[in-house]
Amino acid sequence: MKKTRPSSARPGLASCTRSHRLCASTIGAATLGWLLLMGLIAPAEADEPPEILTILSQFVAVGTAAMRCTEVEEDQMIAFLANQQMVYLRSVMALEDQHPEATQEQIAATLLRGQEDIQAQVKQRIDQHGCDDPNARALVDLFAMQAEWTPGGSPRSDTE
Repeated sequence: MKKTRPSSARPGLASCTRSHRLCASTIGAATLGWLLLMGLIAPAEADEPPEILTILSQFVAVGTAAMRCTEVEEDQMIAFLANQQMVYLRSVMALEDQHPEATQEQIAATLLRGQEDIQAQVKQRIDQHGCDDPNARALVDLFAMQAEWTPGGSPRSDTE
């Protein structure tokens, strides 16, 4: 199978316009998801973001670590990206419900900023501690599970 390596290109920086409250809450949620995943804060210390934003944060962190630390099969990458897109769309819907005053452009810009924040944190951690860091390995190991995941289905268990 063909293997793919990441492109170094990334979208331009987005800016929050009128809805700074939306921007702050989603970036906070995205960062919160990353910090929880990496064990940097305990769940009791944080306000609970909508669960879908935490899942999206995990997808971004996992994808970033996998692209930095391993070669990924093309079909596995396609499956992962399809699942990430589904989670992204559900995140947009959740933010539209939570912030009906926000435009679609504001929501997209907010999610992009959260994604860039998580990617920067993961890259910094890997740059400092390497791909053999237990946290980086855990993220890479989750990549296959998230690629295999069927939205609406139960997660894979090791006993199946």
